[in-house]
Amino acid sequence: MIPYSDATVADMLTPMKRSRADVLVRDCRTTARLSIRGLAEEAGVAASTVTRIEAGQLNPTLAMLETLLEAAGQQLTVSVIPIEGPRRPQLKYLTDAWQTTPAGDELDWTRLRGFLDYLALHPEAALAAIRHRPPRSGSPIMDTVLAGIAEKVADDSNIERPRWAGRVAPLNQDYSGAAGTSRMRAAWRAATPPQLRRRGLVIDERSLWRDRENVGV
Repeated sequence: MIPYSDATVADMLTPMKRSRADVLVRDCRTTARLSIRGLAEEAGVAASTVTRIEAGQLNPTLAMLETLLEAAGQQLTVSVIPIEGPRRPQLKYLTDAWQTTPAGDELDWTRLRGFLDYLALHPEAALAAIRHRPPRSGSPIMDTVLAGIAEKVADDSNIERPRWAGRVAPLNQDYSGAAGTSRMRAAWRAATPPQLRRRGLVIDERSLWRDRENVGV
């Protein structure tokens, strides 16, 4: 059995709703032909604890769940199984989407566009994609771009901006990611979303965000 801390397993059980710990304890108790009081006595816990667990009012720790099941003649085992299929896009998976070049940090625009293309097709995934602050990437430019993207995604989705994005400082020097004439840079700046522009980023919105009907084309 893989060791877990009680706090960790309590967190694991919290979102399981009424089909995990409560039903598991009840099924094992009835299979053992024990009353709530009988199971509580066998486990050395208060009968009210068993009642609350079976009612879905209390999420047991791993130690408590193991004790109750053993009292009912069952053994609890925990296993870890890899998630099949692609991971849901989150900003934390983009922290390595850049590389150092002689000209400076170069972003992986294809990966960034892929992330935003997915959200264009699955807007319901926006909150989960931007909610948590990604680890520091090692590139101030990358960190700033991700913060700007998070704020624009939030605004476009009519959800609250993640607080962590507001704590990412703007760049000391403008970054465009491409060389161009002063006229071209002026055009890019005018077409840069305000969430990025105020951070010192000069990135034409169409370079990252595509119309939904064009995603995948």
